[in-house]
Amino acid sequence: MDISLKDYDVIIAGAGPAGSVIAATVAQAGYRVLVLEKNASCGSPCAGYISKTINIEPPDESVIQSEIRTMRTYLPDLSFHDFHINGFVVDRPSFDTDLAMKAKACGAEIKWGSPLTGIAPGVVEFRGGRASSKIVAGADGVFSRTASILGLKKQKFAVCAQYHMKGIRPLFQTSEILFNSDYAPGGYAWIYPTGEDSAKVGVGIITGSPRSYLDRFIRESPVSDRLNGKITESITGALPVGGLREKLCRGNILLAGDSAGMADPVTGAGINNAMLAGNIAGKIIIEALKSDDVAVLGRYENQIRRLLGKPLERSLEKRKKLETCRNNELLQKHLPELWVTFKQY
Repeated sequence: MDISLKDYDVIIAGAGPAGSVIAATVAQAGYRVLVLEKNASCGSPCAGYISKTINIEPPDESVIQSEIRTMRTYLPDLSFHDFHINGFVVDRPSFDTDLAMKAKACGAEIKWGSPLTGIAPGVVEFRGGRASSKIVAGADGVFSRTASILGLKKQKFAVCAQYHMKGIRPLFQTSEILFNSDYAPGGYAWIYPTGEDSAKVGVGIITGSPRSYLDRFIRESPVSDRLNGKITESITGALPVGGLREKLCRGNILLAGDSAGMADPVTGAGINNAMLAGNIAGKIIIEALKSDDVAVLGRYENQIRRLLGKPLERSLEKRKKLETCRNNELLQKHLPELWVTFKQY
């Protein structure tokens, strides 16, 4: 090993929820942790919904934009189904930054604008430098460089566009999910309130231009009269919809969050699973470091598959069926068996 390299116990690619939770957990135990984030700051193109039902530390009040008590799902004919939920909408850049700062406070070092570029035995390469590490965690998103280096195939993904809008009329403490093949083929549109007259309005689809569909949804959809406001923010992105990857661990490398395919293939929800996986990964990494045995990391994959394997596999089957509903007539007929809030699911 090159003794001129700075030495870490763990190097983590990605400062999203999974990466930051791993970093905080391992650093708090006294180990040397480096987080490599490809972007100059945190952020993600999603509605930012976090359920209270998972045993994670609640987000700081400063990042919460709205509490959510009801999910209203619209069928193509605008009939709807209400389902009680209990969670928050958070400002994703602020939420992710808060998690990253907590990791830093625990002792982790973070390098911004430093994407992972290569992994060799004992050495991690990134833009601007190299460092040695005993364990590497890939939490670098749907187009994970870590997974690519491992030789894993590309994930199936959905493309998304979202506006933050003001001067509109969202429903109080209600997330709205709208299925209509004219505005969101193979996916859905959403309205998540962030205040009395503001909301995140977005569309997720499998193919095509999500921004074009989002503009059409705001302009022409049956709820467009409530969306006649000002766009204050615009973002686009992608999320995995192919279920868990075929491999989550190899040697001294593991994957977590979107890079591991932990987002729900139908709903796209991934924050809770990412933080859950980050906590599990962090604890098992500590065990591996204590015993100086990277084979211990195999326990991580076993635990994740036991906890998330069946739910994500079931959702993947629903995703495949949803993609066969290419028109509103089929959507109207089959949606209750394909969306998680209906009894038929």
